[in-house]
Amino acid sequence: MDATRGLLDGLDTAGLNTALAEGTCLGLVPDAAAARVRLELEVLTLPTDGPPPSDRRVYLTLTGVSRVAASLRMQRWDDAEPQVFPLTLDTLGEAIAGFGGGALHGWDFVDADDSGWALWRELLSFDTKVAAEPGTHLLEFSQQEGIDPRELDVRIWFEGVSIATAEGGEVPLAEFIAGGARWWKAHDACDPRTMLPDVAPPM
Repeated sequence: MDATRGLLDGLDTAGLNTALAEGTCLGLVPDAAAARVRLELEVLTLPTDGPPPSDRRVYLTLTGVSRVAASLRMQRWDDAEPQVFPLTLDTLGEAIAGFGGGALHGWDFVDADDSGWALWRELLSFDTKVAAEPGTHLLEFSQQEGIDPRELDVRIWFEGVSIATAEGGEVPLAEFIAGGARWWKAHDACDPRTMLPDVAPPM
């Protein structure tokens, strides 16, 4: 899958990838009965004018979820093979919480190609089909922090996406994407509003 496919049904995958870059994953709540997964994220965003928001948390809800797969594993420097830990869809949120708010490193999260998936799809902690029909889109992200030898990879197949504030107010997808684009444009211009200790300065 790629951004071109996303644009065919109106989903700006390239814009979403920019808005999610270097965000922080705070939690995940699945609802298999409703074919829905909700992620709590802290994202990098700026308004059109003024200071950055004091609360950067959002809820990203994936709807029409058809499948979720994950790999939680650990490989120390002297291990010949990684140790894969069992998980279920219901315990995935606990595993994510165990990383204490891990960053979403990289630039390809929505409708990424299969290069990352190929590295861990034989090391699955679980692979759960929620619906028979395959999802049109996918979200893939990893959690790995500091010197912790554990790594968690997650891939979710879905149909739709929506964004809400931490208070539950709906955020139009275009507005969410625009806020992320403004942040990265300001970052590249060395705007002091984007100088954060856990984000690399512009090259």
